[in-house]
Amino acid sequence: MSPPDHLRSTPEPPWRIDLEGAGMKQGSFIGLTLAACAIAGFLAYRWLAGPPAEMPSDADTLPGFVLAQATGGEADIRDYLGKPMVLNFWATWCPPCLREMPLLVDLHRRHADEVQVVGVAIDRLEPVLEFMARLEVEYPVLVGEQDAMLAAGLFGDAFVGLPFTVFTDADGQIVGVHTGEIHAEEMPPIEAALLALSRGELSPGAARLKLEGGAVH
Repeated sequence: MSPPDHLRSTPEPPWRIDLEGAGMKQGSFIGLTLAACAIAGFLAYRWLAGPPAEMPSDADTLPGFVLAQATGGEADIRDYLGKPMVLNFWATWCPPCLREMPLLVDLHRRHADEVQVVGVAIDRLEPVLEFMARLEVEYPVLVGEQDAMLAAGLFGDAFVGLPFTVFTDADGQIVGVHTGEIHAEEMPPIEAALLALSRGELSPGAARLKLEGGAVH
């Protein structure tokens, strides 16, 4: 029996590791491959267990979860609400994640007062801190291995791999989901919709339509 379409391999699997381009030490290859296999195993388990869970029915609101912060301590993801949020699930062993991260870094630098970017790394703390320093990530990042994977799983069948990005309004209502890498040409309409939402120029419903028009699902 073949798996459903949403669990089949993409042309560029997120677990394909570019050791030289990502600046990864070869000694980390086995550990990172195992981490990638854990993601694949999680998705396979969910498929074998039956139809994936649907998103919450209460207006598709952000589910609550608590994870360790890269800078120390713990945080509930809902603590970051108050502005439209870009919630980005990533990992250091995921080249598409690292390719899109400069776009999020730039968004945060220019619009931190209007849009909250939060990263969730399905990874170990040490490599996460290394890549945060290398890419000059200044927005908050939560870190976990199994716990972060379970947090991603709270989004039901929207989560099919990494990278995975969720967009919400200031109150946590989900207005868009982007599966896969965010490309440079996709960022302007995403940014425009989030800023308009932050400034009260768009309702959550209108922002959702704008994001859908900009290739955000």
